[in-house]
Amino acid sequence: MKKTPYSESVLSEEIGIKESNSFYNILKRIFDLILSVFLVALLSPFFVLISLIIFLETGNSPIFAQQRGLILEGNEFRIFKFRTLRHNKLALKEPLHIFRKEDLSGLVTFSGFVLRRTGLDELPQLLNVLKGEMSLVGPRPLSLWDLQMMKENDPALYNRRKFITSKPGITGYWQIYGNRQKGVHDLIEADEHYEKNKSFIFDLFLIAMTIPIMFFTKHSDAIIGKYNEF
Repeated sequence: MKKTPYSESVLSEEIGIKESNSFYNILKRIFDLILSVFLVALLSPFFVLISLIIFLETGNSPIFAQQRGLILEGNEFRIFKFRTLRHNKLALKEPLHIFRKEDLSGLVTFSGFVLRRTGLDELPQLLNVLKGEMSLVGPRPLSLWDLQMMKENDPALYNRRKFITSKPGITGYWQIYGNRQKGVHDLIEADEHYEKNKSFIFDLFLIAMTIPIMFFTKHSDAIIGKYNEF
């Protein structure tokens, strides 16, 4: 069948986009590996110290793992985080709303409060980055329970997340600018904004914006109070 100039131009554009995305993905992975290895080596003494403090406070393993993913039909993985709660049956109770967990403030340790407010409880996820399950920058992975609630309560929004091809990130557009009070709709819009505009420069910008959040303990993804995140 004879191709029209229009079809040729569209095909050329699609090839260009694929090549551009491929180069970006390779560059992103190399950057993830280099920076993650550097941070793990640099922060190893801190990891040991905070792990000892958490163990003394809770009597449990300093690091816990939780099954998460972007969607239920995608690649699930075990995300690593520093433990911030004392062991309690209440903490294992399944929440009824995404981003609105029941009051767990009485279970948060002193070190857990600091880790949550700075976002440093996420640092063990550097191991997930090294394993290729996550990236330094990307959409927020959710627990399987949260994803199931999203699928049942907001199927249209859930289906929109199926078109997100980026790997989950330790930090990201929603993690920095998201509004938990606006719920799932805000998360999906942030996911789509990142997916549409992702680039190496954009990733560097988001990493740079993460640093002051850590230093000034303004991590909005860790609310200590009426509603909390487990």
